[in-house]
Amino acid sequence: MLLDFFKNLLGIGVKKITVEELNGKKIPVIDIREKNKYDEEHIPGAINIPFREFDINNPKIKEVNKNREIAVCCVSGISSIKIARILNENGYEKAKSLKGGFVAWKAFKNSKNN
Repeated sequence: MLLDFFKNLLGIGVKKITVEELNGKKIPVIDIREKNKYDEEHIPGAINIPFREFDINNPKIKEVNKNREIAVCCVSGISSIKIARILNENGYEKAKSLKGGFVAWKAFKNSKNN
């Protein structure tokens, strides 16, 4: 149990994708932030499934091809590790956690606008 906690915390076994790698790629993004935060601003085309409501049987997930690369986005890149792991364990082997989460994406976007 404690080992699982540290594996999730450190992201061991879960692949990451950086905002630079994500930029310009046409891959599905699952945004697990709360709906109000998603509504304020989100990565274009991202699907919102809040962390607390996440269920592998959600119809929104079923629409995503299991063989495609998928990016999971949270606020800072921690919660997305857990969801990417769940996706990996359920056949979405190319699901990755967005390193740094939405904070990193927004900083990257702002740096490109300056």
